[in-house]
Amino acid sequence: MAGLEVIVQAKVRPGQLEGLTAQAAEILRLTRAHDTHTWRCDWFINEDGTELEVHESFPDEQGLVEHKMHTAEATSQLFHSYASDHRSTLYGEVSDSFVAFVQDRMGATPAVFSFLQGLDQAGPGLVAAGRGDPPGHWGGVTGHLEVHANLQIRPGQLEGFKHQVAEIMRLTRAKDTQTVRYDWFIDEDRTECEVHEAYLSEAGLFEHNTHVMDARATLFEKFAYGHRMTAFGPVSQELMELADRHAGGMAVYSFLLGLEAASAV
Repeated sequence: MAGLEVIVQAKVRPGQLEGLTAQAAEILRLTRAHDTHTWRCDWFINEDGTELEVHESFPDEQGLVEHKMHTAEATSQLFHSYASDHRSTLYGEVSDSFVAFVQDRMGATPAVFSFLQGLDQAGPGLVAAGRGDPPGHWGGVTGHLEVHANLQIRPGQLEGFKHQVAEIMRLTRAKDTQTVRYDWFIDEDRTECEVHEAYLSEAGLFEHNTHVMDARATLFEKFAYGHRMTAFGPVSQELMELADRHAGGMAVYSFLLGLEAASAV
């Protein structure tokens, strides 16, 4: 995993989705015009238009600092008029001074997840497609299916958890053909894990599920619990049924706005 990833979650104020979309467009205009180190800034909205997620990525801390400086006033207006309950999570290695900077800007201490294991280079799906995009350059407009999984680590089982994750990664590298991304992150107190996945198509997720099914079952039988999934992009009924079987359901967010395209809703 290269660079720094940021996910911002918020609620849409009642009746303010249209205004929020317009303000998000202004933030993206400023990002395109002024940023020099922003890899990604994609906005997603849940099915009933009440919750928002923004997926950002940068090569380093300074890229995020630059972005926040350029969009500070527009972001302040977003949360003053159109959104509330702002929460941010950082994924990657960050300094204490940087966490303090984000806390000052956001008004709350961000959660921090460090990289645990993942695909070292471009996933086999991108290799098969003849591409080598670095992590962070994939956005909601690329046509990939993006999935995030959240799980809890059983007390005293961290080492076993890591070993089983390594086995799941081995199977992914050896067998998957459409996996774009498969990165595992762990929080500071080593009790919570997030997995950020992406596939060339929905068929890629079904393929991956077949390859890792037994190893993942062992993971949850012995080392983890509390599996929750979120998909970003259109999903079929078949995929929803798969999520029902393996994760007790799945939240779905659709692409709203991003650096590379206009509104898709």
